Amino acid sequence: MRPDRIMWGAGLVLAGTVFTGLLLNLVTGLTRLSWTVAFAVAVVAAACADQVIMRRDTDLVKPALVLLRGFRPSRVTGGFLLLAAVLAGGAVWLANAGAGWPRSPGFAQLWLTPATDVTSTLGVRDNLPGQQTFRLVLRADGGQVLGAWDLSLAQGQSWQRTVARPAGSTLIARLGLPGQTLTVTS
Repeated sequence: MRPDRIMWGAGLVLAGTVFTGLLLNLVTGLTRLSWTVAFAVAVVAAACADQVIMRRDTDLVKPALVLLRGFRPSRVTGGFLLLAAVLAGGAVWLANAGAGWPRSPGFAQLWLTPATDVTSTLGVRDNLPGQQTFRLVLRADGGQVLGAWDLSLAQGQSWQRTVARPAGSTLIARLGLPGQTLTVTS
């Protein structure tokens, strides 16, 4: 077997695995059952394809005996094989290292969307664990404060209000939360 075919075969297997993972994540989620079914379908498909190819080739050409004693890949092929090994090793290392990194406990969401020409919808959603206190300030583009609210929200709660927007102006909402500030412009 030629080295370029080995590289193409390995690359197609890796690409097929990634594509299958993305497809399973969208359709059913990544579970043991979904991966088992996908693996079984891939094995059956490969066996069927092999039978079709082998049956077609047996009538035309007899398989040749290939000896690997004198097999030496070219420098380009060896370089690509080394690069593929380094990339695969780096990907495995990054996946293992990233699995141990701390995850964010949640998030806070701020939105300011135009409802009509003279109103906007202002809202906050809290998905941080426990009770949180937020300071929300709404300003016009000139810096004039149009409203300020102290919000106390628990995880999963949201707050929303329709606010007046002066004609032709831009609104800026700033939400102060522990350790950071969210700003949106509409």
